[in-house]
Amino acid sequence: MKTNIKIVVIGGTGLIGTKLVNNLRQQGHNVVAASPSSGVNTVTGEGLAKSLSGAQVVVDVANAPSWEDKAVLDFFETSSRNLLAAVAAAGVKHHVALSVVGTDRLLASGYFRAKMAQEKLIKTAQIPYTIVRATQFFEFTGGIAKEATEGATVRLPSALMQPIAADDVAAALADVAVNKPMNGTLEIAGPEQIRQDELVRQFFGASGDQRKVITDARARYYGLDVNDQSLVPGTSPRLGTIRFSEWLSHNIPPQSAPTSNRSAKVATIAALLLCGIGVLALSSRYAAADDSTNGKEAKVTPLFSKDLTDFPGKEGLMCMIEYPPGSTDPIHRHNAHGFIYVLEGSIVMQVKGGKEVTLTPGQTFYEGPEDVHVIGRNASQTKPAKFVVVFLKNKGAPVLEPVK
Repeated sequence: MKTNIKIVVIGGTGLIGTKLVNNLRQQGHNVVAASPSSGVNTVTGEGLAKSLSGAQVVVDVANAPSWEDKAVLDFFETSSRNLLAAVAAAGVKHHVALSVVGTDRLLASGYFRAKMAQEKLIKTAQIPYTIVRATQFFEFTGGIAKEATEGATVRLPSALMQPIAADDVAAALADVAVNKPMNGTLEIAGPEQIRQDELVRQFFGASGDQRKVITDARARYYGLDVNDQSLVPGTSPRLGTIRFSEWLSHNIPPQSAPTSNRSAKVATIAALLLCGIGVLALSSRYAAADDSTNGKEAKVTPLFSKDLTDFPGKEGLMCMIEYPPGSTDPIHRHNAHGFIYVLEGSIVMQVKGGKEVTLTPGQTFYEGPEDVHVIGRNASQTKPAKFVVVFLKNKGAPVLEPVK
């Protein structure tokens, strides 16, 4: 295992990239988080030579901004050719790339044809390499459900999956990066298999989502027909350690069963407010389309408030929060129950004593009256993010209190 080396992470500000950069820096390596926001663009070639100067390893975890067939193929072919040429010129000794388990079995998809093209370019480039193929991430379970939603139902196949936590993906990539090139492919997956319909049922159960999951043998996975071999690794994959149930407990707010009429009313009110997010937030999204946010300070737009007559002195407040690229909140608390639902982009959240989580559209987060919000920021330096939050709070009380 190498120590104290320069490693360039392409896509270093995304979900996996951010975690990988942190892991490698904690090991004492000189790590460059390369992305368009830092002046490194693999599509245009901008900044590649400078960032790779003196590097021993490059890890490519970048993803395409568009999954349209031609656009995604152009992205992976152009970015891979530019990166491989720059890697060769800089004398980099190990090229690591993140790919997807099942790529060669899912070529009916333009995305997977593009990933296969990327893999072929790497294999024929005469540069020592390791391709790491990962199964689907736990973090994208909400996206799977969204893709398959029809009204209040979600139709999914029962195909086997072996999803993995993003933390485990980053840990595996960090190990690969500092070891010798395999000149081959490593598959990584979560510690247990689960059927796709059951995965989403458990996700809904933990998050309190009321949509009904229907098992449908004809249902597709992002437009693809899949079976029990499509989405699982072959023999002897590297397994992560984080189970889905553990990930849910750390990333999805627990749902407590009502123990009294009063607690049942609280649960009902919260559910009704959250069900209103879709319509109200969508309306406000279009109404505010021409109202740009200046600088990096978050924009807060109140959407709806309601006195809770069953609870004297309490009210519900719904707000939309818009993070410009690079926006970061100060440390604060709300003295309220806060229910967050992400609409666009990617946000990073953490309360004191809890785990840092990265949330993407369709995912949720909860913080309670005693929680101190130590991290709240846009995960991207180049793209805005937007989410809706519902507060159950004391009537007339400020919605935010700074914490020193």
